[in-house]
Amino acid sequence: MNYGEQVVAFVTAFKDFEHTTVKSASRKQVTVIVRDSNRSTTQNSVESALKKNGFSSNLVTREVVGSSTFPATVVQMKNSKGIIIYKPKKGGGSGAGAAQTKLAECSQCLYASLAFNVKGGKIDATDISLPNFKKAAKGIDVDELFESMTNNLDDEWIKSSIEGANMLYGKYGGSGWKFHRGSSSVAIIENQFKKLNRLEKEFSNLNKWSPADIYMTKGMTAVDWNKIKGTKTIKSLNEVLVEFINDEKLIGVSLKKIVGNAKPFKFYNLTSDRNVEDIGFHGAVISKTGNPFSSIDVYINWKSGRGNEIQFRTTTGQAKGWQGEIKGSNANQGKISFGPVNTVLKQFGISDLPNYTSSTRLSSESLAKEIFRDLEKIGGVAVDEKTFVTSALAMEDKWQYSKYTGIKLARTIVDQSPSDRDKLVQALYLYANSQSPLSGPYGKIE
Repeated sequence: MNYGEQVVAFVTAFKDFEHTTVKSASRKQVTVIVRDSNRSTTQNSVESALKKNGFSSNLVTREVVGSSTFPATVVQMKNSKGIIIYKPKKGGGSGAGAAQTKLAECSQCLYASLAFNVKGGKIDATDISLPNFKKAAKGIDVDELFESMTNNLDDEWIKSSIEGANMLYGKYGGSGWKFHRGSSSVAIIENQFKKLNRLEKEFSNLNKWSPADIYMTKGMTAVDWNKIKGTKTIKSLNEVLVEFINDEKLIGVSLKKIVGNAKPFKFYNLTSDRNVEDIGFHGAVISKTGNPFSSIDVYINWKSGRGNEIQFRTTTGQAKGWQGEIKGSNANQGKISFGPVNTVLKQFGISDLPNYTSSTRLSSESLAKEIFRDLEKIGGVAVDEKTFVTSALAMEDKWQYSKYTGIKLARTIVDQSPSDRDKLVQALYLYANSQSPLSGPYGKIE
């Protein structure tokens, strides 16, 4: 084809796609954006149309262009080149909450299988294609639609999934691995934990035992699965899972979106030892603004330095649902709710925190005075008792409930000896971060 014929062939390749716009055009380069809810399918169709129109395979390649992680199609012509960028339709997207979590976790399985079972090496954006994904799907067992994983994942999660797949391949590279999320195999593990936890009552939920979002399996036999089903205690279940990790047969993996440079893949809870050297009580913050009435939060600093804190507050917007959450730079690191906080306190011989949920005491002047005395003990009170009590009684129930409970916890910690303060904060941190003494073993991508 001459140059004029190439231009015509390039333009007519888009005639069947409604949502196509020209982003920019010059003598050297034309950039086109194609929007569709099925990006992988659309890319395949566009490239097939280009080849049908006369472009040979060596002239139609893929590159990462700009900030998009989904690869663009690059068409080399005699005097210029065409770039086709694929974007999801405006107003679409991958959703939020549980649906987004499910999509991200299942997609990580697909991308990992792409590295392990298709490419046999670390992947990049140019490996993303519908034919490759179809091959990779043979190595996964997940509860998400294939079309959703290949088309609905946003660019940040595509990048994170590529990084996560490469991290796993760097640790366990080789074919034969299968990646699970929501499968019958995962159900064997989770159901066995739930069965044992009903007897032992050690954890408030599954994630406090193990935050593993996906599992990798290789060479697991019926005998192996029955070994899990036959465990009699949470401790023995953990020991079996540690054995399978060491044998590289069954590995649970916790996922966090990778932003910037990924941290090294790391295991937690493989032994009874917990890394608590730098965790301790480094003060309580009643207000970051200096005004205790400006927020419902109370912070316990578990390490020196900015951002190393557990934020305690109600999460419901009402006088209930108080919990703590470990804050992180890119993602929050774990939660501990009201009941487990009291469980930890009991381990130290400390009385439960008062439960102020729907309590008529919240409007009590005597309680407001009691909280003021707690603040004096903690330190940093900038107002006198009368001013504090008057202002506190004028606040909404949710502020009283959230702030009072947080202040009570801070006062409880401050009342302990310096050594016990550190141990108490360590215990709260480890429970929230799924590293308590009976938490299960898992690896982490972040």
